[in-house]
Amino acid sequence: MKKTIITTIKLLVIIVFFVSCKSSSYLLTNNDYSTGVDFTTGKWLLNNLDFPANNNEKLINTTTSFFIEQLNDRYHYRENTSRLLIPHQIAFNPNKQKLKQLKTGTGFDYFINITSKKIKDDIGSIGLYEDEYSEGKNQSEVSIEIYDLNLLEIIYKQRVIGTVHANQQKSVWEDQKSDKLIDNITFHKSADKLLLGSLKKVLKDLKNKSIKN
Repeated sequence: MKKTIITTIKLLVIIVFFVSCKSSSYLLTNNDYSTGVDFTTGKWLLNNLDFPANNNEKLINTTTSFFIEQLNDRYHYRENTSRLLIPHQIAFNPNKQKLKQLKTGTGFDYFINITSKKIKDDIGSIGLYEDEYSEGKNQSEVSIEIYDLNLLEIIYKQRVIGTVHANQQKSVWEDQKSDKLIDNITFHKSADKLLLGSLKKVLKDLKNKSIKN
């Protein structure tokens, strides 16, 4: 009997979560690159990934697993690669001189640069009695650039912004708002989870546009 009650409570929590979960939005901001890259040739180097500490390991594993899948043994991670003569920080949008230095200092054909940041982290994972007047949002972004070190140019560039808002838009069909607690619980994605979602979104965009093995 006790086990049945616990199971029922867990089921109700899951139902409430899915009914009340506030959907997040992911915006791809760069439409200049309609094509991706050719993953079938060359040696590739992924720059050190500096993700927020809270979910650093999961974000790094997601990224490295993606590029291992695309490149197999032609993929290398900077942290695990010796004899590199390049600066600790690689700024985005490098000029040809910087790209030439990367080519000389690495010996690789392609270089992948990824950055991320949490823009807003205003609201908690659970919101109560939110309506169209509620304020606050969680927002994170992930940016990627891939450089062809032989042609000395950027061949792919994308930024994804993930956002979830606290305010609930009033439905045109709503007659009277319920005052029951269960009807006024909203689950939000944290800024950390939005980072992971943004990363997956940008990697999916890259994969869909690219030539794969």
